[in-house]
Amino acid sequence: MNELFAGIGAFRKALINIDIPHKIVGISEVDKFAIKSYQAMYGETRNYGDISKVERLDYADLWTYGFPCQDISLAGKKQGIVKGKTRSGLLHEVERLLEVAKEERTLPKYLILENVKNLLSERFKGDFEKWVEYLSDLGYETKWEKLTASDYGIPQKRERVFAVSIRKDLYWGFQFPKPTPLRVQFKDLLEESPSEKYFLTDTFLKYCMNHEENHDHKLGLKFTPIPRLDCTVSKTIVTKEGSRVETNFIIESDGGIRRLSPRECWRLMGFNDRDFEKAQSVCSDTQLYKQAGNSICVNVLEAIFKELLK
Repeated sequence: MNELFAGIGAFRKALINIDIPHKIVGISEVDKFAIKSYQAMYGETRNYGDISKVERLDYADLWTYGFPCQDISLAGKKQGIVKGKTRSGLLHEVERLLEVAKEERTLPKYLILENVKNLLSERFKGDFEKWVEYLSDLGYETKWEKLTASDYGIPQKRERVFAVSIRKDLYWGFQFPKPTPLRVQFKDLLEESPSEKYFLTDTFLKYCMNHEENHDHKLGLKFTPIPRLDCTVSKTIVTKEGSRVETNFIIESDGGIRRLSPRECWRLMGFNDRDFEKAQSVCSDTQLYKQAGNSICVNVLEAIFKELLK
């Protein structure tokens, strides 16, 4: 597998979790802290580096590309998929590398795309449809769907677009996995004794509430609605411009209000505590929040892989 825009390796983690034998040919990641977490979890891994500077990828059966969403997301500036001008425009670097693979007759068997649901909005759907058409001309049959994490075992309302492309000479009629009953509640993923540093003081809480009212919620903090301990599904964990993280606050049994801890955010993305602790040993809370918000729900990927590789 070539894991492009690898982040903390959600695709790799999904393959590990469902015991699919695999080899990572290489990853492409430039965030030095994400790289630290990736290697802390999985060991030394070949990194192609900045995708815009990569001349070619070595052959792999599968390429994954959860390309940057900053210019598509509702939380971003919505400047679109512009080649050479926006972060989301890095999708065109995948196109360039696919063209190289075509010339070398090393096109992968499978491609998996992931991005925010706003990719299907009226503003950006045309770009997405052009991409699917390009893949068809290249020789791929593409199926896409908007999937929600809470339909695949994670109590979080995280909706993302996934597109699975299969070379037409191999295509057999792929279907996305059907939703399954949610058996884990939001409260099940909370820490029993979270650190006091995640609790808000009354003074800070009042300041934030006033800031929300007077400054159009630019702090990156979300106060409504506040999930309670009996809540089944949390709101989405997302990142915002400037690496800020929009997290939820929950009401504890003693009435205190606190942020979700980084560990809880990682749990809500399908990573286990062992993964988190390895990343925590090399990264700050700020980076751990960012990495969770930028990642992909592992459980959803597991379900997709089961359908793709069964």
